[in-house]
Amino acid sequence: MADNQFIDKFKSKLDKELERIASNSNSFVFDARYAAITLLKDRNYNSTIINQVEKEYENIAKVERKNKEELKEQDQRLIRHIRQIPVKGRGKYGLKNGNELQVRRLNEYSFQVRIEDHFRSELAPVIICKIKDDSTYFCYPFLYLKSILIFGFGGTVLMAILAFLGYVKYEPFIFLLPLIVAIGLQLILMPFFYFLILYFFRKRLRKK
Repeated sequence: MADNQFIDKFKSKLDKELERIASNSNSFVFDARYAAITLLKDRNYNSTIINQVEKEYENIAKVERKNKEELKEQDQRLIRHIRQIPVKGRGKYGLKNGNELQVRRLNEYSFQVRIEDHFRSELAPVIICKIKDDSTYFCYPFLYLKSILIFGFGGTVLMAILAFLGYVKYEPFIFLLPLIVAIGLQLILMPFFYFLILYFFRKRLRKK
């Protein structure tokens, strides 16, 4: 167990103190107990607790390896699912809450992921998923450009028409306001929606 911070802390302790630490799973975290037996072994101290803690370490490492393998299999499954979507095509996956997960393939390696709820989602940001290999991908938040085109530039055109008809004054800020609001709202919502979309993306597409 590399970089165990407890080894330096426990170097001044007596053998019996280290043995007591290694034996007490209720009061000490496993890293502390493993550091204790590491020091005992370095001192050639003979105790049955050394083998017991080493056995615990083997079991923990085995569980971690299994979890890592399962996670890798789930990621491979997700990648296989979205790779079935044709370029410029869209995959739609129903969610239990009635909403819809939409995955649009932008090119060979990039996908736009969003949640459609037929109302608020039009104003929400999206995430971009990029495939690195058969088992690795990474995601990051991004602006929903369609929303900006509709509400931002569309609103700007509407303001221009209203100004032409004399309902609003000809001021640059008025024309830019819809675009500023559309982008600003997505930027505010981005941290929340990133984790929300990522959660449902993984939960839905990691399934067998």
